Amino acid sequence: MFKNESAKGFKSSKEQVTVLCCANMKGEKQGLLVIGKSKNPRCFKEVRSLPIDYYSNANAWMNSVIFNDWLVKWDLELKRNIVLFVDNCTAHTNNSLLKNIKVIFLPANTTSLIQPCGQGIIRAYKLIIAGKCMREL
Repeated sequence: MFKNESAKGFKSSKEQVTVLCCANMKGEKQGLLVIGKSKNPRCFKEVRSLPIDYYSNANAWMNSVIFNDWLVKWDLELKRNIVLFVDNCTAHTNNSLLKNIKVIFLPANTTSLIQPCGQGIIRAYKLIIAGKCMREL
């Protein structure tokens, strides 16, 4: 069910996930990070490994612990130095000593104007996922 749709005789789903997308200017993508509410979702029962990084917390939102853990893990994998531009969300803190990543925070209230993912990348990703879900139905 999509936003603003009603399901007569059924309750609306309260499921929520947060997905972190990260790519460079050449189009190389960092693996997705997904945050859900459940620590061990039933849909992962028989799954031995995931092609994504999965974290959980009560409201399925990004927090500074998850963000820093993701940054440190990525920093250890990198073989070159990079600059990472992030918005000034309160969860996006940099309390870690990173060797390969320099984090630069975008100015306040400019995310939709200058952040590449805000320029249509996330919208296109959502449309692809919605299309796949509709084909499975």
